[in-house]
Amino acid sequence: MNCIIVGDEKTARAIVSKLCSKTPKIEVLDEFDNAIEAIKFLNQHHVDVVFLDIHMPGFSGVDLVQTLKDTTKIVLITSDTNFGIAAYEYEAIVDYLVKPITAERFQKSIQKITNALDKRSLKFLARPMMCSV
Repeated sequence: MNCIIVGDEKTARAIVSKLCSKTPKIEVLDEFDNAIEAIKFLNQHHVDVVFLDIHMPGFSGVDLVQTLKDTTKIVLITSDTNFGIAAYEYEAIVDYLVKPITAERFQKSIQKITNALDKRSLKFLARPMMCSV
Protein backbone atom coordinates (compact mmCIF):
# COMPACT_ATOMS: atom_id res chain seq x y z
CA MET A 1 0.00 0.00 0.00
CA ASN A 2 1.15 3.53 -0.61
CA CYS A 3 0.79 6.67 1.49
CA ILE A 4 1.53 10.34 1.88
CA ILE A 5 2.35 12.18 5.08
CA VAL A 6 0.83 15.61 5.71
CA GLY A 7 1.74 17.83 8.63
CA ASP A 8 3.27 21.20 9.36
CA GLU A 9 5.85 19.82 11.83
CA LYS A 10 8.95 18.51 10.08
CA THR A 11 9.94 16.32 13.05
CA ALA A 12 6.53 14.64 13.20
CA ARG A 13 6.64 13.92 9.45
CA ALA A 14 10.14 12.46 9.84
CA ILE A 15 8.97 10.14 12.64
CA VAL A 16 6.03 8.84 10.61
CA SER A 17 8.27 8.44 7.56
CA LYS A 18 10.79 6.43 9.58
CA LEU A 19 8.03 4.20 11.00
CA CYS A 20 6.73 3.65 7.46
CA SER A 21 10.21 2.76 6.21
CA LYS A 22 10.39 0.01 8.84
CA THR A 23 7.08 -1.44 7.64
CA PRO A 24 7.52 -3.61 4.53
CA LYS A 25 3.94 -3.29 3.31
CA ILE A 26 3.90 0.51 3.03
CA GLU A 27 5.58 2.92 0.62
CA VAL A 28 5.75 6.68 1.20
CA LEU A 29 5.04 8.48 -2.06
CA ASP A 30 5.58 12.00 -0.73
CA GLU A 31 5.38 14.35 2.26
CA PHE A 32 3.66 17.74 2.51
CA ASP A 33 3.84 20.52 5.05
CA ASN A 34 0.35 21.81 4.20
CA ALA A 35 -3.02 20.42 3.18
CA ILE A 36 -3.34 22.45 -0.04
CA GLU A 37 -0.26 20.84 -1.60
CA ALA A 38 -1.48 17.42 -0.46
CA ILE A 39 -4.85 17.99 -2.16
CA LYS A 40 -3.09 18.90 -5.41
CA PHE A 41 -1.12 15.64 -5.19
CA LEU A 42 -4.24 13.61 -4.34
CA ASN A 43 -6.01 15.04 -7.38
CA GLN A 44 -3.26 13.61 -9.61
CA HIS A 45 -2.34 10.32 -7.86
CA HIS A 46 -4.00 7.30 -6.32
CA VAL A 47 -3.10 7.12 -2.63
CA ASP A 48 -4.23 4.35 -0.29
CA VAL A 49 -3.52 6.12 3.00
CA VAL A 50 -2.91 9.66 4.23
CA PHE A 51 -1.16 10.15 7.57
CA LEU A 52 -2.60 13.54 8.43
CA ASP A 53 -1.94 16.06 11.16
CA ILE A 54 -5.19 17.66 12.32
CA HIS A 55 -3.90 21.06 13.39
CA MET A 56 -2.22 22.96 10.58
CA PRO A 57 -2.37 26.68 9.87
CA GLY A 58 -4.83 27.80 7.23
CA PHE A 59 -6.39 24.67 5.73
CA SER A 60 -6.54 22.07 8.53
CA GLY A 61 -6.44 18.30 8.36
CA VAL A 62 -10.19 18.18 8.98
CA ASP A 63 -10.69 20.55 6.05
CA LEU A 64 -8.71 18.15 3.88
CA VAL A 65 -10.78 15.16 5.02
CA GLN A 66 -13.97 17.02 4.10
CA THR A 67 -12.73 17.59 0.55
CA LEU A 68 -11.90 13.95 -0.18
CA LYS A 69 -14.33 12.12 -2.43
CA ASP A 70 -12.05 9.19 -3.02
CA THR A 71 -11.71 5.93 -1.12
CA THR A 72 -8.43 7.09 0.40
CA LYS A 73 -8.11 6.06 4.03
CA ILE A 74 -7.00 8.57 6.66
CA VAL A 75 -4.99 8.19 9.86
CA LEU A 76 -5.16 11.35 11.93
CA ILE A 77 -2.10 12.38 13.90
CA THR A 78 -2.23 14.94 16.69
CA SER A 79 -1.32 15.74 20.25
CA ASP A 80 -4.96 16.68 20.94
CA THR A 81 -6.46 13.69 22.74
CA ASN A 82 -9.91 15.30 22.80
CA PHE A 83 -10.42 15.03 19.05
CA GLY A 84 -10.51 11.23 18.79
CA ILE A 85 -14.26 10.65 19.10
CA ALA A 86 -15.23 13.41 16.68
CA ALA A 87 -12.74 12.07 14.13
CA TYR A 88 -14.83 8.96 13.57
CA GLU A 89 -17.64 11.03 12.04
CA TYR A 90 -15.81 10.60 8.75
CA GLU A 91 -15.94 7.23 7.03
CA ALA A 92 -12.46 7.65 5.54
CA ILE A 93 -10.79 7.90 8.96
CA VAL A 94 -9.56 4.49 10.08
CA ASP A 95 -7.38 5.45 13.02
CA TYR A 96 -6.18 8.21 15.30
CA LEU A 97 -2.57 8.38 16.51
CA VAL A 98 -1.61 10.56 19.46
CA LYS A 99 1.86 12.10 19.58
CA PRO A 100 4.38 10.86 20.53
CA ILE A 101 3.74 7.85 18.31
CA THR A 102 5.23 4.55 19.40
CA ALA A 103 6.29 1.82 16.99
CA GLU A 104 3.83 -0.63 18.60
CA ARG A 105 0.88 1.74 18.24
CA PHE A 106 1.91 2.54 14.67
CA GLN A 107 1.86 -1.17 13.78
CA LYS A 108 -1.67 -1.45 15.20
CA SER A 109 -2.65 1.41 12.93
CA ILE A 110 -1.12 -0.37 9.92
CA GLN A 111 -3.25 -3.43 10.76
CA LYS A 112 -6.40 -1.26 10.90
CA ILE A 113 -5.51 0.27 7.55
CA THR A 114 -4.91 -3.16 6.03
CA ASN A 115 -8.28 -4.38 7.33
CA ALA A 116 -10.06 -1.30 5.95
CA LEU A 117 -8.42 -1.68 2.54
CA ASP A 118 -9.27 -5.39 2.47
CA LYS A 119 -12.92 -4.58 3.20
CA ARG A 120 -12.91 -1.99 0.42
CA SER A 121 -11.56 -4.62 -2.00
CA LEU A 122 -14.19 -7.13 -0.93
CA LYS A 123 -16.99 -4.60 -1.49
CA PHE A 124 -15.66 -3.92 -4.99
CA LEU A 125 -15.46 -7.63 -5.80
CA ALA A 126 -18.95 -8.27 -4.42
CA ARG A 127 -20.61 -5.76 -6.77
CA PRO A 128 -22.84 -7.43 -9.38
CA MET A 129 -21.45 -7.33 -12.89
CA MET A 130 -23.61 -5.65 -15.51
CA CYS A 131 -23.96 -7.48 -18.79
CA SER A 132 -25.53 -6.35 -22.00
CA VAL A 133 -27.33 -8.84 -24.19
